[in-house]
Amino acid sequence: MTTYQLALRTLSPVHIGSGEEWRLGFNFILANGQTWILDEDAILQAKAEQLRPDSRGHYPLLGNLLTEADLKNPTFFRYILPGQPPSQREDARLKAFIKDPFDRPYIPGSSLKGAFRTALAWSGWKELRLPRLSRDDIGRDRSWAGKPLEKKLFGADPNHDLLRALQVSDLHGPQKAGQGLVALRAQVLTQRAVQAPIGLEALGGDVQFQGSLTIDEFLFTEIAAKLGFSDRKHWLDELLQRAQKHSQARLKRLVEWFEAIRPPAPSAERVSGFYRQLLSASLAPNQALLQVGWGAGWDGKTFWTHLQVDPQLFETIVRDFRLDKAGRQSKRRPGDPFPTSRRVATSGKKDGLKPIAPFGWVLVEIQKTA
Repeated sequence: MTTYQLALRTLSPVHIGSGEEWRLGFNFILANGQTWILDEDAILQAKAEQLRPDSRGHYPLLGNLLTEADLKNPTFFRYILPGQPPSQREDARLKAFIKDPFDRPYIPGSSLKGAFRTALAWSGWKELRLPRLSRDDIGRDRSWAGKPLEKKLFGADPNHDLLRALQVSDLHGPQKAGQGLVALRAQVLTQRAVQAPIGLEALGGDVQFQGSLTIDEFLFTEIAAKLGFSDRKHWLDELLQRAQKHSQARLKRLVEWFEAIRPPAPSAERVSGFYRQLLSASLAPNQALLQVGWGAGWDGKTFWTHLQVDPQLFETIVRDFRLDKAGRQSKRRPGDPFPTSRRVATSGKKDGLKPIAPFGWVLVEIQKTA
């Protein structure tokens, strides 16, 4: 086995959800321009006598039990986030970032491995000289879409899958509860409009993580011929270069997409400028740009351009899997651009609304261990 030290640095906000959606008053409160994450057990223990139902049988929200003086008591709060979600109404929500039992954010290895897998599939497609794409290659089950193609690219089943040989650990960095996290406003942006905002707990830029990446060479010895992927060992030897090639191709499209935004949608010059900067970056062979987590988009998690070679077939896929939210009212025609929306972090309100950054971009670097 060959093991590499894996370093990751966030370049834009990153959200990898824990599956939890927190509610104002139940899980957090807002004060002083910050989001205060409640320690429910500590509050319940200290305020037990105040937990009495009102005349309608309703119990008070935990957040309503706290006083101004309680903001100075750190035991009532797990941690405090800079910023606040877009809504301050009673039903305000905040989607939580994945964290360890000590509330420290981490990057799951599966998130990185998934991004690598997508890049390898995209870059290796033409090398395998796959036959012309057909509707049957995609499958009919939405949750298993593209599995027939994955089997052709990586192996017939998990025991014969090329990426058995690639192991990516979880990545850890911040050592304090909530460290590196912020509360953000996120919105779906089209080239003509912007949708309602949602609140996210996300990593800010320039947060660093460390982990390991291991390639199991044993699977490329005599056993590789039996497993059926010995001819693709170079895919893993060129892992970072292939990932960067995939990202470079996406970055070119993303610059074009954000530069094409027109009123009444808000200007996204900061986002297109960010993408131009990434596109011009000069990286070492052991480095790559990746987009992970929430906001990576359809093109960041699928076979992307290879599905769009035949415009008629692609529109069939869009229709069958209901990828166009307009549904039966859709006015799409073969060859129309896809996807038609992107997720971005925004600031300001209404007329002053500005997209400020895309989600999920990180710089990864590997160094062979001694």
